[in-house]
Amino acid sequence: MQIVIVSDFGAVNGGAAKVAVSSARGLADAGVPVTYVCAVAPISPLLDHPRIAVRCLDFGNVWGRGNPLAAAAQGIWFRRARTALEEILAPLTAGETIVHFHQWTKALSPSVLAAPAAHGLPSVVSLHDYFFVCPNGAYYRYAEAKPCNVAPMSASCIGTQCDRHSVVHKAVRTLRQSATSRAASQAGSSLSVLNMSPFAARVMDRFIPQEHGRYVVRSPVEIDRGPPVPVADNDSFLFVGRLTEEKGVRLLAEVARDAGLPLTIAGDGPLLSELKQFGGKVNCTGWLDGAALSNTMRRARALVFPSTWYETGGLVVLEALAQGIPVIVSRNTGAAEFIEDGANGYLIDPGDAAGMRAAMLNLTDNARASRMGAEAYRRYWAAPQTIQVHTEKLLSVYRAILTEHRLRTAPVGHA
Repeated sequence: MQIVIVSDFGAVNGGAAKVAVSSARGLADAGVPVTYVCAVAPISPLLDHPRIAVRCLDFGNVWGRGNPLAAAAQGIWFRRARTALEEILAPLTAGETIVHFHQWTKALSPSVLAAPAAHGLPSVVSLHDYFFVCPNGAYYRYAEAKPCNVAPMSASCIGTQCDRHSVVHKAVRTLRQSATSRAASQAGSSLSVLNMSPFAARVMDRFIPQEHGRYVVRSPVEIDRGPPVPVADNDSFLFVGRLTEEKGVRLLAEVARDAGLPLTIAGDGPLLSELKQFGGKVNCTGWLDGAALSNTMRRARALVFPSTWYETGGLVVLEALAQGIPVIVSRNTGAAEFIEDGANGYLIDPGDAAGMRAAMLNLTDNARASRMGAEAYRRYWAAPQTIQVHTEKLLSVYRAILTEHRLRTAPVGHA
């Protein structure tokens, strides 16, 4: 078996790239040869492995193009990217190779999605977001700050300005979505989809053609087991993530300010300047990673994950649970499946300020916070989402896809 991982970026700069890089390393450590294809440098040190061959195409991020027309053209259908990928795939052995797409919307374009089928290779797309079916990628109406409820690419969808940027962005993304559907149709049954959670699969399933196989594999959590955080000794609630409307962070800051509760916001994004103006007990650190983020989490009393969009996963929730930190989670997220209300955290309705306030105030009680933190720790480590577990599940999916592909492509009478 050989795996070709395709992602816009060669280094970790977000959730999709993190999973792409981590899974490449996990597969290589398990003895599987990996070719990692990306469009944008730099390259993560994790990809420095004797069983990983890195092929960086050096095309650049579409958002970095100075000419908006050139950027739009690259985003909608970048023929050079498909040609380059086909050249990499051409010498690979059919029946033993799977191409795994993680991200293509920032540089590679939908053109790459049909490349494996042109060489008789099966492929799988990880659905880190909703770009496989939805033009704005979030299945969310930004102007109304609520999840969408219309069929993607329907007349209602095309006529609605739901993009976070502008009407022009929506038009370009609609064209890109049409190109994505065309490429997926060209790939046909050789292309499967991989959801990040059963919740995301339920949201997406009705919009994905039946010809595509369906699988669910959760993203890995890269955290070593250590002692649980003594949450009763900590005061501050914590938010970690990109500071955008759909993450619910503005409402969280308002609730914390009005309740007089300390809140640490670790992240960057369009709302950072506004959130810094809250002052008082609301503290914005900017983006943190590595040791800095770990230290900040260990000073948290609870994590709050208040997304108002259909969040496909939520790795930070699992990272908190693994450290014995209770979590307040929005019900319309994949991460909600790990929370039993009142046991290891609280479930709240998206946009429910009163429910969020009540959950946060409940966790100001030391005994309750300690009990829920201990339960969070116990439950996570009873079934940890390690890179080894993730790799084993990926390999199971790959074997199933290869078996199905061989049966589908075998000559009549030889299946």
